[in-house]
Amino acid sequence: MCGILLCYGPSFKAENDRLLEFYEDEVPRLGYDDNIESIVKLVRCRGPNYCSMRQIKDVNSIWISSVLSLRQPFTKQSIVIGNKYVLQFNGELYNDEIIESGNDTQFLSGLLKKCISEDDIFNILHGLDGEFAFTIQDLENNLIYFGRDTIGKRSLSYSLNYNISELIVTSVSGSDNGSRIFNDCVAGVIYKYDIDRNILDTTSTLRKPWSITREHDDDMTHIDTCTKNLYDLLSGATRKRVESIHPLHIENSPISILFSGGLDCSVITAIVCETLISRNMHDHATIELLNVAFENLRTGMMPQDAPDRQLAVKSYSELCEKYPNINIKLIEVDVSYAEYMKHRPEVVDLMYPKNTEMDLSIAIAFYFASRGDGFITDENGVRKEYKRKGLVLFSGLGADELYGGYYKLSNKHEDELANELTTQINNIYRRNLNRDDKVIASNGVEVRYPFLAEEVVEFSTASIPLNYKRDKMILRNIASSILGLHGLSAEKKRAIQFGAKSAKMTKNGNKNGTDLL
Repeated sequence: MCGILLCYGPSFKAENDRLLEFYEDEVPRLGYDDNIESIVKLVRCRGPNYCSMRQIKDVNSIWISSVLSLRQPFTKQSIVIGNKYVLQFNGELYNDEIIESGNDTQFLSGLLKKCISEDDIFNILHGLDGEFAFTIQDLENNLIYFGRDTIGKRSLSYSLNYNISELIVTSVSGSDNGSRIFNDCVAGVIYKYDIDRNILDTTSTLRKPWSITREHDDDMTHIDTCTKNLYDLLSGATRKRVESIHPLHIENSPISILFSGGLDCSVITAIVCETLISRNMHDHATIELLNVAFENLRTGMMPQDAPDRQLAVKSYSELCEKYPNINIKLIEVDVSYAEYMKHRPEVVDLMYPKNTEMDLSIAIAFYFASRGDGFITDENGVRKEYKRKGLVLFSGLGADELYGGYYKLSNKHEDELANELTTQINNIYRRNLNRDDKVIASNGVEVRYPFLAEEVVEFSTASIPLNYKRDKMILRNIASSILGLHGLSAEKKRAIQFGAKSAKMTKNGNKNGTDLL
């Protein structure tokens, strides 16, 4: 995980080459306007291991990058490639070739080193498998490329002022932007800014939009085969996301899971356990289940009474019984109303340009869950303070969009259901991923989404009959028939803001989710 900030414009011109490096959470003060300085702070939080600011003589750009190192060898960013390109890369790649190079950023920079033409760059980007955002500046041809993966799992925003030829590209912009207007990048679009012509081109894409198949299997003839195929793909996607964590992190730092106790995150937890067992890694691995619940003044409900807390305890027990040889910890993150109010302005700032009541109620739940300041209950029933130790968090996001988990879909006509699911998966970057990545990564961790692996999405949209997606039937089938999680397979969908009780927090709770903050 890394933080990206690229600033191009006349006010950023360098008189000399300069590289400033910062370690151990140092926050650089660079002498630019307050908006840029505030973005630098937000970018720094995403990469606690290292941060740098680079300038190149007579180039009107600065590159500010922060690094959370999860793969060896440790690689500083930004990277100058053959005096032709400057690369910033945020994310994880799972291409088979990376096994040989060891580090995805080095792998990508090695490919760029061989580039001769723009077509070469596009071909490289089309071949990347993973969750990522990037900037590439072509110093010879005065071009800047930036964008996100096909699903949009890493946040990236930009501000372009044509009047002064200024482009800002950043992982997180914050809300105090002055005169700058930031837009979230569309998933799968390769943005190209032509410096000489002051033109932004958005015609190149990494994929066509996903389309949900209308195929039906009313006799359920292929349900077992389809369930097994989906499980194999989901298991493979999870395995790659576990094994690409550097072994030192697995041995000394747990794998964390954003855990409501529901079907999606429980299936991911079980598959992580299966992966650790199959690779004989379970004896020295710990899994942290991060469950968040709020004190809600409107309902008078305390964290221990929240639906997601009660469900998490139940699901945790079933998972421990299923995998007795794996050290699974349930981390109960209790959020008081005072703590909610204290951090509310920070979360509102982080999630910008999202600015509705519903966005806040979801974002603040993920913010506290990923921060991971909570409690565990030991074998003697004693509740003790506990701080999350894992650096990689797994999420079940994407299952509702792919397998019809939302309640509003349950009574949809078949064509309506297909259209709605198509819209949901194609817009998940806009509805969820931008916001979630910004608030989660602010705690210096990285989130990974097995359900949103491209091969899983491709199979789920094109090859799973539509009637298997009523109320996530196929995922429930995986839970019961393959993983043996019979109790969990029957759990109903509950949105995090309602399960954790982070929605409508005050007694004056008469606001709608769509209301602006």
